[in-house]
Amino acid sequence: MTTTERDSAPTAPPATLPAIQQWTPGSGPGFGWQPSGRILVDPSFASALTTDAQTFADDVGMVLNAPAPAVVTGALAAGAAGDIHISLASTDPQLGTEGYELTIGPILQIGAGSAAGAFWATRTIIQMIRQSVTLPAGTVRDWPLYPVRSVLVDNGSRPFPIGFWHNEIRELSYLKLNELMLYVSGLNLTDAQIQQLGAFAEAYHVNLVGQVNMPGHMDTAHEGIPPEYELTDSTGAPILGALDLTNPTAVAWARQLAAHYLGLMSAPVWHTGGDEYAFYNKKMNDPADMPKLVQYAQSQYGPNGTIEDVYRAFMNETDAIVRQQGKALRMWNDDLFATATVPLNSDITIEYWLSGGSMSPAEHAANGNLLINANAATLYFDENAPGAANTTGQIIWEDFDPAVFEGNQRLPGGATDPHLVGVKLSSWDATQESVGALERDLQPLQEALAQRAWGSPKLYPTWAQMASTVTAVGKAPGFFDTPAAGDPGAGSLPGSQAEVYDDALGTFTVQPDGSLLHTYYIYDPPGSYKTEVVAPAGSAAGRPAAFGSGNQQHVFARGADGHLLQWVTGTAFGGWGLVDWTAEAAAQGGPSLDLAGDPAGFVFGTTQHVFGRGSDGRIHHWWYTDADNTTRADDWGGPITGNPAAVAFGDVQNVFARGVDGLLHHWWWQGSEPIYEHHEIWFGPLPAPDASPIALDYAETEIHVFARDTEGHLQHWWFDDVAGQTNVEDWTAATGYSIAGDPSGFVYGDQQHTFFRDAATNQLDHVWSTHGLGLGHEDWSTEAPGGVVALAGDPWSCNVFNAEQHAFGPDSAGHVHHWFWRQSDGSVHQDTWQQ
Repeated sequence: MTTTERDSAPTAPPATLPAIQQWTPGSGPGFGWQPSGRILVDPSFASALTTDAQTFADDVGMVLNAPAPAVVTGALAAGAAGDIHISLASTDPQLGTEGYELTIGPILQIGAGSAAGAFWATRTIIQMIRQSVTLPAGTVRDWPLYPVRSVLVDNGSRPFPIGFWHNEIRELSYLKLNELMLYVSGLNLTDAQIQQLGAFAEAYHVNLVGQVNMPGHMDTAHEGIPPEYELTDSTGAPILGALDLTNPTAVAWARQLAAHYLGLMSAPVWHTGGDEYAFYNKKMNDPADMPKLVQYAQSQYGPNGTIEDVYRAFMNETDAIVRQQGKALRMWNDDLFATATVPLNSDITIEYWLSGGSMSPAEHAANGNLLINANAATLYFDENAPGAANTTGQIIWEDFDPAVFEGNQRLPGGATDPHLVGVKLSSWDATQESVGALERDLQPLQEALAQRAWGSPKLYPTWAQMASTVTAVGKAPGFFDTPAAGDPGAGSLPGSQAEVYDDALGTFTVQPDGSLLHTYYIYDPPGSYKTEVVAPAGSAAGRPAAFGSGNQQHVFARGADGHLLQWVTGTAFGGWGLVDWTAEAAAQGGPSLDLAGDPAGFVFGTTQHVFGRGSDGRIHHWWYTDADNTTRADDWGGPITGNPAAVAFGDVQNVFARGVDGLLHHWWWQGSEPIYEHHEIWFGPLPAPDASPIALDYAETEIHVFARDTEGHLQHWWFDDVAGQTNVEDWTAATGYSIAGDPSGFVYGDQQHTFFRDAATNQLDHVWSTHGLGLGHEDWSTEAPGGVVALAGDPWSCNVFNAEQHAFGPDSAGHVHHWFWRQSDGSVHQDTWQQ
């Protein structure tokens, strides 16, 4: 039965992207995922499969918001219902080198002839169980039509964060696209980073193909081309980026440059470029433009020698060098004209993007060359540049035909011609749009390409009909949206007991009698501190959280009945209105979620979000949308201990909390994938059982998390999107300051600041990190004139106009004590805000 036929079958598993080739319904019980389920690796193939099985297990944990299943070595006979067994015992020739078979029953069995095939099977399973943890009995047989399923991303002069490349590799793999091509000499990465990126790609069965473009466009290399190595035209003027093939020293320099990067890449393919030589409007089929090359050609190949002979000889020599390194060579097609006596090596694969009078695909096939269809009319994206080639998901899905090359040219065998080995999408740096915007632009293009490259029957004839399937499949596990210009995160601050609103600094406290007080200082015009009662005795418990949103300021706290309560006003003080968010959300038909701890939240564009631990130990989430004046609620998972920390980053909402397993957990929701909450573990030191973390967004490039660990140390975790990694360091070990309770903090310019109660002295410690310069630390209790005041509880803090730093905390007399540093005098001061 084909995929198209199975659409109406009630026993079909969830749809995938790309669609599977064949589905045959079975009888008896199907597969049901269970928390006790394991990944069983056939002992005969443990060395080839165990690493991939662990990647699979980690991904399963992320998509199901659950602990990763155990990976064990075991025969099928040792399996139990809910297990997944992986073996490479398949000998089915139709599956080829990347195909696989799934036998769906109480034990889900993966059979393949290669590790790559088994890995693609895991991508199918993840897409299915993300939609339904129960699968009907039956058999899936699946294989790709083309061995090369490629995407090129040109970063131009932009230093892309490595986090973007990690996202791209994860996503290509999730869609069974197996190649990412980069202009490796222009990545602005160190050699070690390039090798690490290659290893990351290998782990997901994606070939990271490098290119140093030559002999044209060599100005795009990070190293640049020395002016004396550039070819000159008929006027003696240099041709930008064109290597002078008549100059042995220039050629040797280019070869050395390429050899450096060739040695860094582990993929079995190298791309030498070769397009638009010598320049896009100075082509070798117009010899009048380049007399120097004409003369050289005739000196080397006789009076009938052509520039094309020189060009082909250079490519053949490049091919020989690459072959010596055990790799296959690729090149673009547009400068291969039928005006040469030197034959092009038949083992070079041609990526055919443009005709323009060059040789046809059929002519290349007749020479023995393999081809990749990179049709510029349907597979080029120029970052939405006006008037440029900007393909869409719809164009690729509905109009692109792998059998049709640019210029409506075809191979004799059509889409299954043996010389056609793949398809390629190319994204070109045309407008320098933000990296996050490009990431989102690529999503539908790659989703549509995946289907056409895999070659299985399309689920639906139109791209619009695919919308629900695309949404259900979602993005790859671990994909974390790169921030884009205009994202809500850039202007979002996490809620705190202290906030700046309408030229006033305010702090909110719940008193022992349950009243909620607001103490504030107005900067313009300046005055004295004032305190008002926001809510009477018996109203609230715990620590409140406040933030400003548009023309309102908001404070949230746990009510006496366990409801999430909001007080809101449109002024710097007074006129507070009360809203019960738990009741409001329940009135919309949502769950009646309670709050058992302290709230955390932020403003996200035009929505307000609040998170907290419920009495069930899970993360409860409420949000209010201005557009429809409605409050809703949902459950993000858990269970957790303590209170969660919430922060916006780009278009991603993030929550951090200590899990009941003692580890630091991270949940996130992203605007590009609105139906999913994701989950992962940030490994490292264990937060203390009663610890609650804080989280900060630094410059839309890093997320910082701080928490007290089981040893009383202040630990610092951070995700660095630029470096593409998560790190952890011990700030207590670095400063000598041990922490009691929970920290507070904020971003101030290029610094991250934390404030906390010293475990030995109860004094206010302050530790900060200046980006790239390390840590600073001081004891504000002793720095501030007026005597040492000890804290009787956890402090809270606030950045005021990036010109002042403020910290507050209860003293032993029950007052709210206040320390502050002003940039204008560079000194720490103190006073008491609330008597």
